[in-house]
Amino acid sequence: MNIELRLSTAVALLQQLGNALSDLVNSSPDVFDDPAIDSRLKDFRQAHEIATQRLINPSLSIATLGTTSSGKSTIVNALMGRRIALIEAGEMSGGVLTLRHSEDQKLIIEATPDAPWETGEWAGLSDNELYEKIRGVMNTYHQCRKEKECIAPKITVAAPLFPARDVGLSGLPEGINIEFLDLPGLKSVQDRANLAVIQPLVGKAFSLVALDYLQVDEKHRGKLLEELKQVVSYLQGRTDSMIFILNRVDSRGSDDLPVEVRLERLRIEIKDVLELADLPDVIPFNARLLYYAQCAWGTTALNTASEVAPEVRSERLKAFFHDCAAIIRDKTSGDRSLRDWFRQIDDNLQEGHLPDDYEMRRIMFYALEWSGGKALWTLIRTRIQESFSELVILPVLLNVFNSFDALTGSLDILIETRKILNQEQVEAERDKITTIRQNLQKNTKKLIVIFKKKLENM
Repeated sequence: MNIELRLSTAVALLQQLGNALSDLVNSSPDVFDDPAIDSRLKDFRQAHEIATQRLINPSLSIATLGTTSSGKSTIVNALMGRRIALIEAGEMSGGVLTLRHSEDQKLIIEATPDAPWETGEWAGLSDNELYEKIRGVMNTYHQCRKEKECIAPKITVAAPLFPARDVGLSGLPEGINIEFLDLPGLKSVQDRANLAVIQPLVGKAFSLVALDYLQVDEKHRGKLLEELKQVVSYLQGRTDSMIFILNRVDSRGSDDLPVEVRLERLRIEIKDVLELADLPDVIPFNARLLYYAQCAWGTTALNTASEVAPEVRSERLKAFFHDCAAIIRDKTSGDRSLRDWFRQIDDNLQEGHLPDDYEMRRIMFYALEWSGGKALWTLIRTRIQESFSELVILPVLLNVFNSFDALTGSLDILIETRKILNQEQVEAERDKITTIRQNLQKNTKKLIVIFKKKLENM
């Protein structure tokens, strides 16, 4: 697959479309003096300019969606190698948090009408400072929603991301950026506000749909899938744009059904509820395990030196061994030497001795394997190879297509209107409308008579 050729072809075709429309405007300037047409034309030109820039500087968007507290933000942090998306208990997400790869770190909180939170741009903030500023915005937003309607915040963080620095994970060629969209969770089956935020975005991104292993109430989960149906309908049933993640599989009890059985039942349920043509991919996942290990390594490629600060590595690894002790014990139960090695790393950590980069790479190897991270990146890499145009090029063009359709629709209406050029035509059209209205009145009266007779008989 020649990705560079596909991109250059898309840019050329987009340019042809823009040139053709410019020729039309120049040949019939009086038509485009109409205020409605002029407004549609400006919308198209803006969408065209944005799309051209995005194709010249292409990016793969990965959106996480699902139910509130399903671990979406932990998944995002785990995949990008930083603690930026809010992961506290309870509902903290709202609006859209865009995390875009850049070697220069920046936070942008867009100005929105009557926003009671701080807006603006900041550079050089640490991850903790980023986290606290985002938390402040989300806290204010949720307090605001309790009292009145608030426009959801739009926050963008530009910072180095692990999959962009280690391109082998995604298989994207050099020069194509990567970004994550941490979308608000669906907290109920009537969550219209968050749906309104999510729906316009899912058609423009590769979607990871997070489901919680602990959500065992099939009736409730079915309702939530019905709600998600309105979201994934924007993907037109294309399974190449969706991967489902069954998070927190480490919560499985000894008496639960085998994970494989749960996964198969979930695949069938998702296929039926969302009316998909094929069984979807559902990956068993442990986001917390991968999150601790990945953040202890940082965002540099695994074949280079880690840049993470020692205090961050210490903090994340201590949480790794404390919170994930059960899964480490389970995964090493058949290998005594491996179990002893992990135990020695933990003991050294408690004594203040951090593992070096070689040992951290080994921890990362097992964390990717055990958490489902390796399986997820393998599947993402396969999807990109199979559906690059649909995942990267087509989302860029959606607004262009929509604005072009709106423009041509307005032109069609104007053309039909201008076909009536003289008074005789106007009178003929008026007589036609009068006849239609009279016939409608006669038919309505007949229906009323028939209805009354039926009512009397009853």
